Amino acid sequence: MKFISLLILALVLGACASKPKDIQPTEMKPNIAFEISEGILHPESIIYSAKHEAFFVSNVASGNPLETKPVGYLSKISKDGKTITAKWITGLHAPKGIAIVGDDLYVTDVTRVHKISILKAKITKTFYVKKSKFLNDAVADAQGNVYVSDMYSNILYRIQKNKLAVWLQDPKLDHPNGLFTDGKEHLMVVKWGGEIDLKTMQTKTPGDMAVVPFAKTSEIFVNKDIQGNLDGISVDAKGVLWISDWMNGNVFTMNKQGHVKKMFNLGQGTADITVAKELNLLMVPQMYQNKLIFIQL
Repeated sequence: MKFISLLILALVLGACASKPKDIQPTEMKPNIAFEISEGILHPESIIYSAKHEAFFVSNVASGNPLETKPVGYLSKISKDGKTITAKWITGLHAPKGIAIVGDDLYVTDVTRVHKISILKAKITKTFYVKKSKFLNDAVADAQGNVYVSDMYSNILYRIQKNKLAVWLQDPKLDHPNGLFTDGKEHLMVVKWGGEIDLKTMQTKTPGDMAVVPFAKTSEIFVNKDIQGNLDGISVDAKGVLWISDWMNGNVFTMNKQGHVKKMFNLGQGTADITVAKELNLLMVPQMYQNKLIFIQL
């Protein structure tokens, strides 16, 4: 994971800069491998499991990210893009971030986190997060601990040994959304932005990135080289970060030197993007277009 360490170093150095660097545009057109719309309704997140040779997709369904009715669901799709079960897990509210630990998925669901057995295709445990407001992304570290962001509370929760608790609350998180980890040392958080209009989800200030050391005695670094209403963050096989801006529809890269490029625009609603490194695919849930876009890297 040497390339991840180099990338984090670049992010930290960027955090110490006095002002954001200019984002370099590119004329690149996405190399779309395939798209899926069958059974997909307001998709928010997607993850690939090489072990199970399947994609798992969270569908908000109603389009309301704070839905309280049991209309949301997960879809299961084969690695070659065929829908296995459109409504694989049902009865959710507005499911979003997904993390994998072994044979289990952890899925955020507004004020709950569900633990789902992939082999049994059912919810085996639900964590009720009483003081949460808008649980969003989820990611697992190398030890199998799961971290969850609450976008409205500036809180990160952690599920450890089957128990959920507040892990970190800090104003530097400033509406945390997407999460990525190198597995052992750092958690990277991309943010939605400050002073959110709850009706339109627009913000007065753009979100940026925080680099959170797992050893919380160290300082949280804020990197402003990437800005927007940021949603998804993932890394490809070359160590390049891919980051989405939900509101503006932009997809950015950040290389190991910390340089940011705007790669392409897929329209508003470009949600929690992830990379399937085993397939060399960038996976893009497009909430407003009710489809998944798979881009060959």
